[in-house]
Amino acid sequence: MNFGHMAERNARMVAIEDRPVEKGDITIIDFEGSVDGVKFEGGKAEGHELEIGSGSFIPGFEDQIIGMKIDEEKDIKVKFPDDYFSEDLKGKDAVFKVKLHEIKKKELPEINDEFAKDASEFETLEELKNSIKEKLEEENKSRAKYETEEEAIKAVCKDAEVDIPSGMIETELDNMVKEVETRLSYQGMNIESYLQMINKTMEEFRKEGEEQAKNAVKTRLVLEQIIKDEKIEPDEKKIDEKIEEMAKMYGKKKEELKENEHFVDYVKGALEQEEAITFIVDNAKIK
Repeated sequence: MNFGHMAERNARMVAIEDRPVEKGDITIIDFEGSVDGVKFEGGKAEGHELEIGSGSFIPGFEDQIIGMKIDEEKDIKVKFPDDYFSEDLKGKDAVFKVKLHEIKKKELPEINDEFAKDASEFETLEELKNSIKEKLEEENKSRAKYETEEEAIKAVCKDAEVDIPSGMIETELDNMVKEVETRLSYQGMNIESYLQMINKTMEEFRKEGEEQAKNAVKTRLVLEQIIKDEKIEPDEKKIDEKIEEMAKMYGKKKEELKENEHFVDYVKGALEQEEAITFIVDNAKIK
């Protein structure tokens, strides 16, 4: 964790009343969209909170909010992307009637002893720094273990003859792109502006990720095979302990999570993979 993230988490919202919208502001808007004068489902909201520059709306929408004043109404013209998930809307020109109600801005606290006291259980910035240093050292230890696991898995997968259907690689690439989009959204960016920044097309970006996707699928298939061959099946006690650990993490009751079959299957699958990785590490000769 770094202080930037902590400051961000401890930011407070300040109302802005003396200027128009700027990039990075959080706006409260009403909007209603139409295509060829016809309103469409899901195109209307009131009191919607939108961070300008987050890339969470259709390209071009947020840019046109910049410069709007409180209580101003405006027609925003945008074009739905050709790869938009809705068949009826992809590639269509749309008009959104927008009314701006509020402008807010995150005000980051000054990073000092006062901040340490407010943001953590520590009294001074020095104590907070030491705690973060300890956490990083712990992370480095687990990273060293992870690298050993990764080397072992690589060694096993290298020799494994696996025929991977191209559809599985495409699905893995889709998931990789989604993951990148999520990470970028935390930084207030979208994939389009990121691709512009690195000067690549989506096609080139996917092509570069092909090897990584192939390895990820191959690893998954090899682990599944080991689970099958070695008849790996985590015992109920382990599953129970893991669910209890996750219940604490999510602030839920263990019994509540145990009622959800999909969740129990997910936990079981994760434990099977863990045991398969342990099996590989114990048996692989790492050169």
